[in-house]
Amino acid sequence: MAVGISGMQSASALLQLERVSDTRFRSNHNQDNFMGAIFGGQALCQSLAAAQNTVADWFTHSCAGQFLRAGMVEAPIDFDVETVRDGRRFASRRVLASQDGRPIFDMLCSFHDPEPGFEHQFVVPPPDAPDPESLLNLQDFARAFRDRLPSGAADLYARPFPIEIRHCDPERTFFQLSETPQRSYWLRMPSAAVITQPQAHACLLAFMSDYWFVGAAGSIHVTPHRKQSFAMASLNHSLWFHAPVRADQWLLFQTESPWAAQGRGLARGFLFDQSGKLIATVVQEASVRPR
Repeated sequence: MAVGISGMQSASALLQLERVSDTRFRSNHNQDNFMGAIFGGQALCQSLAAAQNTVADWFTHSCAGQFLRAGMVEAPIDFDVETVRDGRRFASRRVLASQDGRPIFDMLCSFHDPEPGFEHQFVVPPPDAPDPESLLNLQDFARAFRDRLPSGAADLYARPFPIEIRHCDPERTFFQLSETPQRSYWLRMPSAAVITQPQAHACLLAFMSDYWFVGAAGSIHVTPHRKQSFAMASLNHSLWFHAPVRADQWLLFQTESPWAAQGRGLARGFLFDQSGKLIATVVQEASVRPR
């Protein structure tokens, strides 16, 4: 089967895994990251989807992955799932993603059969976050402010992508150095509206959680309009799921970077639905190098 590498993959295409054996699954639909490699969120999403195929109806509650090398957009990805443990309430899986026999991503994930328990939430969304419908999406923003963006950047930002993103403070994000390494933005995946399985929406949330996230680590050092540039590559990504989610509905991603040094940067973030409910917590480390 030819590998799908069109400019934008749908949610259905990303979730379409070919079952090669009981423990091996193959993706023939790759989403590029506009930099010549596979978007990192795809590895997260499809690794979870492969693991989910080996677990009953339980929901994923956590995953932690290591990005080993850049994925090639022109080649299929094989996902080998190892059963680490099947318990009464929890199940653990390891997933190794590879292309042409070369590992590109390694994930350990856990699934839980939900049960009654204590509840609390002490993290809340920013009280001044604007309504997403009042903001420009990235593509419209790039067209409207083409003259203020670096050469080529407007064309890059205007390209279609499966995730719709609306920055809460685009002026600060694109044209100012932040006083604090914090960013908030709304995002959703419109093509996920046709997806009905809740577990599939969790996989799509993993896909979305990698988008623009680790940029918080560079936000106090460089901005897209400056001539100085930097190279950034994800090293690892951890995600905890707290509540069911619809990936096609607006989610507020509140991100920050508590630390950067030694050529690396750390980002952490909280994903909220429009009611303010905490949906997920995310942490990512990346290589961040000035050019």
